[in-house]
Amino acid sequence: MACITSGALNAPLRMSSDDFDSPLLAWSQDDILAHRSGYHVLADYLDCPRLVTRRCDPPGGLALLQTRIVRRFTASRWCAGGSFDLEKEIRRRVVAGFGGPVHFLWCDRDLAFLDLLSHFMRLPLIGTFHQCVDDLPRVIRRPSALRQFAAMILMSETQRSYFLQQGVDPQRLHVVLHGVDVDHFHTAYREPPNDFDVLSVGGTRRHYAQMRAVMEACLPDRKIRFRVLGPEDRAQHFRDLSNVTYQSRVSDDELRHLYQSCAAFLHLPENATANNALLEAMACGAPVVSQRVGGVPEYVHEDAALLSPSGDTATTVQQLRCLAADRALQATMRHAARRQAITLDWRRVAEKTREIYRQLS
Repeated sequence: MACITSGALNAPLRMSSDDFDSPLLAWSQDDILAHRSGYHVLADYLDCPRLVTRRCDPPGGLALLQTRIVRRFTASRWCAGGSFDLEKEIRRRVVAGFGGPVHFLWCDRDLAFLDLLSHFMRLPLIGTFHQCVDDLPRVIRRPSALRQFAAMILMSETQRSYFLQQGVDPQRLHVVLHGVDVDHFHTAYREPPNDFDVLSVGGTRRHYAQMRAVMEACLPDRKIRFRVLGPEDRAQHFRDLSNVTYQSRVSDDELRHLYQSCAAFLHLPENATANNALLEAMACGAPVVSQRVGGVPEYVHEDAALLSPSGDTATTVQQLRCLAADRALQATMRHAARRQAITLDWRRVAEKTREIYRQLS
């Protein structure tokens, strides 16, 4: 077992560099839109053991009731039964001799009670946090748990203020932007389209009222058409719009083709840190039309995107019309989007993550 030393209760735990166990990557996983989407892809680029549980609750009966009662006391209110299974297996491995840190890839949804045991188990914790700054106070039940972490990885600078307000040591906060699989999501040669097909993908924290307002305003522009991929229960927002095609499910290959073939990618979130669909669209060379909301400006630079102020529907509509009328601008932005996505290649993200691990050794 690795030799682990600690100072004060809230000091970061550190491993002896002479006896360093690779971090254990831990997360609960549910169904995702595409196999190569999501933060879990980072694990493929880190030479570390991993522990994955299915993100679900017991099907019913006493076990489900117990889960619901226990969840009232967890660090994250979004813990599922799979989160408890995850921590149970981590504890088992520590007792069996595992001596490295544990890296929760989705800490803001999986952390249950391990923070309460980390000091006594001499277990350094690393957590990646994905939620927007306005969601974190609602999601994190025990903010004191955050001070037990040796390192915290944030998806956006916009999250930093929340952790500082909870008394987290600034030196433990690391912003490492989300990555994208630029080998899987790539550009494809095609003839310039006659129509201007705009794609929007995803459902989490999308500003549906504004999306509808933009699409409704574009009805007179016959060559501008929209395709929206999102949850089934959101289709109602667009049913009476003749310029919108709404889908709830596509295959992984179909999704990539839609990214590659769209004329622009429309991204209108209420708030955001990272966003898989935005990065995948950029990797496939899609020009982005979005707004300066949350972490969006950290992920897409203005040579690859047309960004309007938050909530500015009129400017967004005007940007779509200008882009639709300028094929040269479309081509320039396609190249810029791909270049920006390459800077977020998972291999680069993995190296930045390994550097955080090295700082703890």
